[in-house]
Amino acid sequence: MECEFESSMSNELLKYVRAVVNIVKLSNEGIKLLEEFRTAEAMESFAKGIHEDTLADEIRRNLLVRLQDLHPGFMRERISTLLRRLDLIAEQSKEVARNMTLFPYLELPGEIKNAVNELSAKAYESVSRLYDITSLLINREYDRVLNEAYKVEVAEEDADRTLVRGRQLLVKYGSVIRNPAIILMVDKLIEALEGITDFAEDASDYLRTLALYCRSLK
Repeated sequence: MECEFESSMSNELLKYVRAVVNIVKLSNEGIKLLEEFRTAEAMESFAKGIHEDTLADEIRRNLLVRLQDLHPGFMRERISTLLRRLDLIAEQSKEVARNMTLFPYLELPGEIKNAVNELSAKAYESVSRLYDITSLLINREYDRVLNEAYKVEVAEEDADRTLVRGRQLLVKYGSVIRNPAIILMVDKLIEALEGITDFAEDASDYLRTLALYCRSLK
């Protein structure tokens, strides 16, 4: 059946999605640690996130090699496309981790830090759901895929509103933040966090499309 996943391939795919989720999780934890003034631990968490991207990339490359042998046709093409979309999330998450090490986050006004925290939480929520959606697709629970994909869409819309609010706050506090480079860095940070939810929505939309197609074959 063209919508069935070979067992070992399913495990490797889920392993890759889990690695991508972990990159986002480590950045999210790092931001929380900064809020608790645990700076050294936060920097360690960001460094782990950057390292996790290297590990995830290795899993992805191995998957692409295995796809050449295990999944001709429909499934090989679809999994390859999904891997590319997940890789965008990993790269964006690594960018967040790097940005967080470059400026004095704790010196930001509280409202801006709150916006960063909200975006980070939405990013983690969105990507975490991708693991569930992928697992549901593999197990042919197509209706549940559709329900979970909708939740990712809602999270992205929330993140988009928070991004707008964050930029409004940068304008509001522009005269308070003396170094203009910090304003640019924070804008880049919140854009990257919202970008994670964008890419997560793209991936969930793709998984939803696959679920609709596979459901039509039943």
